[in-house]
Amino acid sequence: MRVKHFAVVIALAALVLMPLTAQVQPGDAEDKTALDVIEEHEELTIAYDLFAPEFGEFLDGEEQLALFAPTDEVLEGVDAEELSYEEIESLFHRHMTTGIATEYPIEFIEWFGTADGAEIAVYVEDETVTLNDVAAVVEAIPTTNGVVYVIDQSLES
Repeated sequence: MRVKHFAVVIALAALVLMPLTAQVQPGDAEDKTALDVIEEHEELTIAYDLFAPEFGEFLDGEEQLALFAPTDEVLEGVDAEELSYEEIESLFHRHMTTGIATEYPIEFIEWFGTADGAEIAVYVEDETVTLNDVAAVVEAIPTTNGVVYVIDQSLES
């Protein structure tokens, strides 16, 4: 009887701890930087076209960062050639941070500050991570220099 109870306790503990062990830890990837991820990801081609020419060296560097990359569906109609450097820089800084979101899985963060000084609130409900009640994190991809979070809406105010 005790063995049966012990097995049930172990199974329940595994179910409770499983989501925690599944979290993406910043810096976990073995060989891809944030730039590599957005270049290779089939849903981030517009983000790559926007950010790589001006910020590619930073995204490929060693500084730990979290990039919140809107999908192509979100950025549809945005043409990098039609935007000024200032517009691209503003968009990039609204979607990037080098603070707490680079140190811990986002599920354990209440808010973080973006590179442009905005505060983004993080809400977690039923394994869905939402930023500012606007954008949901669709995918979290660890990189050698942080995490790329694929999001379903822009964080532009």
